[in-house]
Amino acid sequence: MEMPYNYVQSRPRCNHPLRDAPRIARSRLLVLALLGLLTACSKGKETSKNQAAAIVPPTVVVTSLEQQTVPIYGEFVGETQAASTVEIHAQVQGFLQQIAFKEGSIVRKGQLLFVIDPRPYEAVLAEAKATLAVDQATVNNAQEIVNRYKPLAQQNAISKQELDSAIATATENAADVKLAQAQVAAAQLNVNYTQIRAPMTGSIGTAQVKVGDLIQTGTTLLANIYSISPMYVTFGISEDAYLQYVQRGRQHPKRPEPIQLILGNGSVYGQPGTINMVAPAVSTTTGTLPIRASFPNAQGVLKPGLFARVRLVVTDAVNALLVPQTAVQQLQGTESVLLVGPDNRVQQSTVTTGATVGNFEVVTSGLKPGDRLIVEGIQKVQPGMLVKTEEEPEQQASAPVSAGARPNSTSSASSSAAQ
Repeated sequence: MEMPYNYVQSRPRCNHPLRDAPRIARSRLLVLALLGLLTACSKGKETSKNQAAAIVPPTVVVTSLEQQTVPIYGEFVGETQAASTVEIHAQVQGFLQQIAFKEGSIVRKGQLLFVIDPRPYEAVLAEAKATLAVDQATVNNAQEIVNRYKPLAQQNAISKQELDSAIATATENAADVKLAQAQVAAAQLNVNYTQIRAPMTGSIGTAQVKVGDLIQTGTTLLANIYSISPMYVTFGISEDAYLQYVQRGRQHPKRPEPIQLILGNGSVYGQPGTINMVAPAVSTTTGTLPIRASFPNAQGVLKPGLFARVRLVVTDAVNALLVPQTAVQQLQGTESVLLVGPDNRVQQSTVTTGATVGNFEVVTSGLKPGDRLIVEGIQKVQPGMLVKTEEEPEQQASAPVSAGARPNSTSSASSSAAQ
């Protein structure tokens, strides 16, 4: 069969890889472009968020400074001393027979401490008593003779001279009795002295002798007794601090401040003391004025010879500006604080500090009343930064009373103990 003239035989069309390559590449490029655009948009959003977060100013806590009058404390090195210290010596000689106390214990007044062999003195006492008995019998006999002679002399049976002689003999014998009585009392006293008793209540130290030792009268030290309460603390105060203390005392004569005692471990003694002695002259050895304070010690916590510090109010800081110690920054010997200005921007101010009151520093220059001091958040701000503020009332400074607290001080707060 013949095909028509205009007939064209059709063939199936196929996709050849080489022929379609440009179209596939264009598609892939389009996908990559879309992915890049999405990534760029995402990063742009994150950058915008970070910038927005950086614009938010940090928050700090500030306090407005106010003037106040605060006491300035001084601390002075001292040493505890017993109010009374008694050396125990024997008043008779002899061999030590007994030690009747426990070393280091508390002894009461009149308590037996030592016993010296009493036998030699008991023998002397017995002899003195015998002599007294003989003299007493003699004076009794002489008095009877006088009594018989008196009526006889009135009857002129005996001469007046005989009566006078009998009276003289009786008087002499009476004097012998008094002498014998004195000898008995002395012998009895020596016997009593063989028992050495505590002259006061206090803490006794170690025995300086042993049983069997020969004790010499008045020279052999047996032991020491220290009174317990009150306990004295002697310390030296500088001339400047003393003058400030006297001036303050004149301004407030009816307001004596309690004196605190700080022990060697930093703890504060529980009971306040009072000054009971001021030396009449400055010590040439230490250049300080010796002062003695008295502290109650009923529990016996304080012992003689302890190292201690005495804290007392020396003067007052009037209209002072106080800042917390944590707010003061130190760099190469320069002290500064951070303030918040009227525009809420951080400002740095160089300050000069004086005395320390508790956890506060007295600022003598660099600040004025009403300044807004940054007390919290110092680490996250710098001068010139914009900040948000939270107000905190200014804290009142007070004297430290806890163990380990930094002492309040004047320019010369410590000195050597008075010798």
